[in-house]
Amino acid sequence: MLPTRHLKRTSRNGDRIYLIPMLSLVLVLVIVIIWVGNHHPTPSYVSAAERFHHQHAGKAAGQDPSTLEGTSSGVENHHSGHVHSSFAFQGLPMRKHVEGLPEIWARGPPSMNTSISSAETPSTLVNSTTLLQLKELCGRCLYRTLTSYVRMHDFGRIAVVLTGDIPAMWTRDSAVQVASYLPRVHRRPALRTVVEGAIRAQAYFILQDPWANAYNPTFVSTYSLPKQDRILGRGGWVWTRNFELDSVAYFFNFLWNYHQTKGLWSPSALLSETGVHDAVVTLLQLLEVEQHHEERSPYRYSELKRDGLGPPCGYTGMIWSAFRPSDDPQTYSFNIPSNMYTVGALHRLLLLNAAVWQDPYIHDTATRLSVEIHEGIKVFGIVEVEPGIKMYAYEVDGLGGKLVDFDDPNLPSLLAIPLLGYDQFEKEVYSVTRDRILSKANNYYYEGKILHGMGSPHTSHNMVWPLATAVEALTTNSTAKQSELLKMILEMASGNGLVHESVNVDTPQHFTRAEFGWANAMAVVAVEQLLGVDCDEEAERHRLKVIMEYESKEPGRVPNGGQDSHQYYSQLEASIPHV
Repeated sequence: MLPTRHLKRTSRNGDRIYLIPMLSLVLVLVIVIIWVGNHHPTPSYVSAAERFHHQHAGKAAGQDPSTLEGTSSGVENHHSGHVHSSFAFQGLPMRKHVEGLPEIWARGPPSMNTSISSAETPSTLVNSTTLLQLKELCGRCLYRTLTSYVRMHDFGRIAVVLTGDIPAMWTRDSAVQVASYLPRVHRRPALRTVVEGAIRAQAYFILQDPWANAYNPTFVSTYSLPKQDRILGRGGWVWTRNFELDSVAYFFNFLWNYHQTKGLWSPSALLSETGVHDAVVTLLQLLEVEQHHEERSPYRYSELKRDGLGPPCGYTGMIWSAFRPSDDPQTYSFNIPSNMYTVGALHRLLLLNAAVWQDPYIHDTATRLSVEIHEGIKVFGIVEVEPGIKMYAYEVDGLGGKLVDFDDPNLPSLLAIPLLGYDQFEKEVYSVTRDRILSKANNYYYEGKILHGMGSPHTSHNMVWPLATAVEALTTNSTAKQSELLKMILEMASGNGLVHESVNVDTPQHFTRAEFGWANAMAVVAVEQLLGVDCDEEAERHRLKVIMEYESKEPGRVPNGGQDSHQYYSQLEASIPHV
């Protein structure tokens, strides 16, 4: 600190000011700063993609990553490779407001979004009994995840969202499971903590292992697991380490859905948290690596061919993936609907970046990848199945191998292309694709006495998936077909009153997975979007009915001497599990 005597007037010398010592000191400091700037060696940096590649490649080769030049054994922050300042993003204007709707599963009923037209809905085509049954189903499913599968930690800062009857959190499933709560935050503010907690949990898990698809609700010591689990990369926070490209896109889109929810105060605050930003960057780095899987990827999975590398593939510009959204291994290395979903997610990520992060790496990488993946889809993803007839393949390998006349009911799927945010799809090619996969040309399309629809190699013969039925209803322009499919969803819920993974086409009481949060959520989306109803009222009616049925089993005197009433008991928010 400078001596104060040189900054004051002195009574002894009148108006004389002693500035010479101060000016001299400032001059010396300026000279020193200039000399240091010209002579101090500039640090040698390695780019973010190179750091990511070298770090994980070293692990794959058995090399200690800390011995690689320019790397460390921990997660690297990409900013070490460039200056992050207001000058680093010149030419890319910051946009406080971003136009664009959330994904369809995050919009709520049309009444919550005035930008969606209120055209004729199937409610005019179903009788009052069917309409009531569909609303009751929607009411049972709406908050099922909230009250049964959510696990809140640290007073709501973290929310682990289990998939249902499997005690793990899938990135894909959980993003959709809580999406229907976003448009309801203005009614129930506590829902915001659930959604934000789920985003933080996903970001945290991604930073632990970005190749994993599902995570443990609590930390599991690796060596407490048997060898058969350890050799599959399980342990710690990882439930399953199946690299599924769609998980990356779901995380990006989850951030978009949150940011684009109407009425949220300062959504950029959550997205600006370091964990969320770093998860985005980590996934972009992963996409860069897996675009060149054969040459660069450190990912190995012990059930895949060629010592865990997977089946041979060529470069296509698309992103390599090992497993489908069904968790089944891919036949060929490039899943077309997952790459489409990734392109849509990257476009949304660019808009988020302009509004929130202003990060040159995110901008440049998302821009380049979206272009190259799209080109790969056009060149390799559209195939001729008959003379003059083209359709989208489900998977390709870039070497001539292709899987056609096939789709899987899990999203993203070929059937769901209009819902994926991939605006560049060719409508005529999609129309042909849709017709073929919803026919006997697809070996996994089943028809029975009661139900018909799309099945999967993941389940047995003649088992159709409600997920695909909901998507078929959401992507047809025929209101009569929508009504037919909604009635079918009712039949599919005839087991325990909830929506399941798969249902037998002849005996709907035979199903797989009694508790499947993703399917419940998609049933809510289908009912609200297609019937134009808001299921909140029915959900509350169902909740209060359950309360009174329970309380009636334990009669007791009401303190005021009046009748027992549901108004005396706890609110919905008290049913959110905390651990």
